[in-house]
Amino acid sequence: MNKADYNPVLTRANRLELFTTVECEEILKIVLQDENKRGCLKEFKIVPAVEQVGFLGEYYHLILSYQLENESEERSKRLFVKSVVYQNADKSFHDEKTMILKKEAMLYKTLINELKLFSEHLWCAKCYFARDDLFVMQNIEDLGYVSLPSGTRFLTEVQMRPIFKALATLHASSVAFERSHRVTIGVQFRKWLDEKSIDADIPWWTTGVKAVLAATATHPLVRDDAAAQEYIKNELSRCLDKVYYIIGSSAVHRNVFLHRDTWSGNVFYHKERPQDVGCVLVDFQLCRYAPPAVDFLMASYMNVEPKDRKAMEQRNISYYHDNLVSELKAMGIDAEKEQLSRSDFDQSLKDLALFGAAFNCIAATVLRLPENYLKKLKDEQPAEFHHFCNVDRTESLLGIMDQHDDFRRYMYDCVEDLLELTYYKQAK
Repeated sequence: MNKADYNPVLTRANRLELFTTVECEEILKIVLQDENKRGCLKEFKIVPAVEQVGFLGEYYHLILSYQLENESEERSKRLFVKSVVYQNADKSFHDEKTMILKKEAMLYKTLINELKLFSEHLWCAKCYFARDDLFVMQNIEDLGYVSLPSGTRFLTEVQMRPIFKALATLHASSVAFERSHRVTIGVQFRKWLDEKSIDADIPWWTTGVKAVLAATATHPLVRDDAAAQEYIKNELSRCLDKVYYIIGSSAVHRNVFLHRDTWSGNVFYHKERPQDVGCVLVDFQLCRYAPPAVDFLMASYMNVEPKDRKAMEQRNISYYHDNLVSELKAMGIDAEKEQLSRSDFDQSLKDLALFGAAFNCIAATVLRLPENYLKKLKDEQPAEFHHFCNVDRTESLLGIMDQHDDFRRYMYDCVEDLLELTYYKQAK
């Protein structure tokens, strides 16, 4: 990659220059209103959240020191901040990531805070303050929730259940919101639900498709199969184009507000009762309005190894749907009347199955790489990191597969899922 192609953009004068005093006073006022208290801000500090790593945003802790009325002792409150990345690869990349974060900020402020009111179960933190380039949330860890241990790659059936419980609560809450407000979320919030991470014009996706096609052609099942090689070369790419339509709002199935990014890095478990209490979901930057099957498939494929996913699939379907029906019933809603019966859900899973397999393959080229590969590339060779993510990763991916047996085996397992829904399905 020519160095002239890499022109970093700085989003502000200083990495920690995020808030004014007036903004922090406004944030504190909202926080204290929740506790029915009043107080004055003494000082604020911004500390990088080193435990969080992200490619679309940067994370900080905002620590507010304040004094309540009629108290002499100072108190402090720690809040979570997500901001636009300080340094971006170039202007167009910066503009794209800024719009994604702006979408998330606006949805927290206008919709998600309201959805939280329909269930007693906590599935999302509250947003206190939002700007185009950042937003401020409750700190999940201070609410008694923890992220999975560093290095966690795949989840067990027991660990999946709190995720399905949280998704069921989110989906039910969106149905209740629409009935209560007599609106359609997909129409009311169309501007902020125009999610573009999966699109023919999005580099990370198109470079991923190209790399997956190359990896698929090397799979032992089809490597020496002339008909399969012809199919991969001429048909599979067009077949994957169907995903662009699958993930949108459906004219057939009931649509709900989706998280659409429930991999293990975006869920927090209750510290004391991790198996009984639903997860708290973070990072709504990729949310959409589409059938709940999209969220279920995303969670199932992204968090579980293929062989284990197949073994637990029917139990997971039952667990999710039982929780969805239960949540809807608590809100006075009949699942069948909302086209969310078990038969409705089963049919939607069949109709949308390609999304889960295709997305898992492409995500694997970024999220399932050998430990720290991408982080090291980002820190040490930012131009190459940009090239890998947004220009071409095919040669690098095939090289990694040659050098790392575990990654190659996982990549081939994902590809096999894809082949079952495409090449082998059409051959029957």
